[in-house]
Amino acid sequence: MTEWICTQLDVIRHGEHELGSKICGVTDPVLSQAGWQQLAAQCRRLTDLGHHWDIVLTSPRKRCSEFAFEIGKSLGIPCMEHRDFAEVDFGEWETLTFQDINEVYPGQWQQWISHPGQSAPHGGESYGGFLERVQNSVNEIMQTYHGQRILLFAHAGVMRAIYCCTLNLNLSSRSMFSVPYACHSRIKVYHHPDHEDWYQLDVHNSSGT
Repeated sequence: MTEWICTQLDVIRHGEHELGSKICGVTDPVLSQAGWQQLAAQCRRLTDLGHHWDIVLTSPRKRCSEFAFEIGKSLGIPCMEHRDFAEVDFGEWETLTFQDINEVYPGQWQQWISHPGQSAPHGGESYGGFLERVQNSVNEIMQTYHGQRILLFAHAGVMRAIYCCTLNLNLSSRSMFSVPYACHSRIKVYHHPDHEDWYQLDVHNSSGT
């Protein structure tokens, strides 16, 4: 009798970066000291509870990758960059705050989210293109690391896109998920040759449980 195989994806958002509340997609600030401490505390809680992984993957942005390579080294497991888990390109909105966007480009944020098939009003990446990129990346790592435990360092936008894509949620559901700095979520994917993959949100915004 064929049994189900589980692939576990633990995703952690980067910590606070040096540009603070400014929006960064392709903009590439490093972690602040507080941000580094946030990630270290989250990973320590998880490992203290006995969690371990086979591979570390990371967005190429320094606010993710610098810590990811350090934790991979300390845990003795390989770490690899995956460019398609980078945050969305915010175009003209890069390094603005949400208040700036609402004042200078009123209504455009909601337009961008609500009409994913349209070109991005900020001149960057369309939301539909971003979702497709993330979905393709999740499918890829599920095949490459089938049955393994993956630790991924990524971004708030990427994490919300993963929820929408894997849990078959509509786009309006993305705002239901709080994704603070160093937020941890775990998605388990159950595979069986006679069934479609079954995705389960096991943990969200945990303190290491």
